[in-house]
Amino acid sequence: MARPIQARDIGRYCEDQIEKLLRAAVLETDSLLKQASPVDTGRFRASWQVGENAAPGGIAPPGSYSGATAIKRLGYQKEKVGNIYSVHNNLPYAEPLASGSSKQADPGWVQGIAKDVQTRVQAAAARIGKES
Repeated sequence: MARPIQARDIGRYCEDQIEKLLRAAVLETDSLLKQASPVDTGRFRASWQVGENAAPGGIAPPGSYSGATAIKRLGYQKEKVGNIYSVHNNLPYAEPLASGSSKQADPGWVQGIAKDVQTRVQAAAARIGKES
């Protein structure tokens, strides 16, 4: 059963719903890129970051990394409507890995994730709509 919303609260309700969807899209993209990242030492996987409005990022220091890495938000705490978010990896060898010119990764793996995210965002939208 849908909950009643006061007319004065419709704008805020809509914004909250869109922000839930935006958050789901960003988290899903970050997670899928990390899961699909080729792993030698784990540094590449650990270096994925999310920037808001083209926030610059650093890179993970050399070393060995194990397990899943949490989302790294640069310069913000929570996704908000009206901002642009990018998931990026600043390691010097990120471009060859992402483009598939490295022997460690299949060509097109990043583009495949981008297409997969579109489907997952549609599913998230349906789920968020049912929860409201």
